[in-house]
Amino acid sequence: MRWMKILMTMMALSFASPVFSHGGGHATVTADQAEEVAKYVAVELTEEDRGMGFGKLDESWREIPDESVGISKSGPGYYIVAMNHEDEERTLYILMSNTGNVYDVNFTGEFKGID
Repeated sequence: MRWMKILMTMMALSFASPVFSHGGGHATVTADQAEEVAKYVAVELTEEDRGMGFGKLDESWREIPDESVGISKSGPGYYIVAMNHEDEERTLYILMSNTGNVYDVNFTGEFKGID
């Protein structure tokens, strides 16, 4: 069921951007959708090293419970989503635009240009 929810969110986001791109703007994502995008990103990072400085994530990052994922910070045009991995005692932070484009991922939660 969880995979279906992620898949449906990703499909909705992929269709939303092209529709709004011709109208002069991009569709914004809700906080819940940003969390779903972050979960998808974590799964992708278990499959290959994307050059983020920490290599591939352990497979256990695929199963982070929903209650361990939330908006850490948001501001004009961005979200920072935090994913807490209790067993590893680490939190992954994903910086994305309010349209769902992922800019950076790290374990510190600090991003250049974000106060």
